[in-house]
Amino acid sequence: MNNKDSWIEETLNTDKIVGRVEPSDALMKRLKAIPSHMKESYDLIPKKVVWAVAASIAILICVNIVSYNNYEPNEAVSQNEPTESYFSYLQQL
Repeated sequence: MNNKDSWIEETLNTDKIVGRVEPSDALMKRLKAIPSHMKESYDLIPKKVVWAVAASIAILICVNIVSYNNYEPNEAVSQNEPTESYFSYLQQL
């Protein structure tokens, strides 16, 4: 085996050398307190605000759909007209 292969084997076998560490009671208590802490922060947003935001988004989507359906492109205007008027000063040269 070369040096790289032996290093890989040593790394893979470290679980036999290093023992398992038991978590402390303080850590377990903190981990068990996370769900209740998340529940408290979730309840901070009133349901009225959530529903108001959802209704606002729905109204914006409806307005966009209605305006898209009523949009009629004006094809009577030539596409080259704005550029022709912008560069009209070049015709004098």
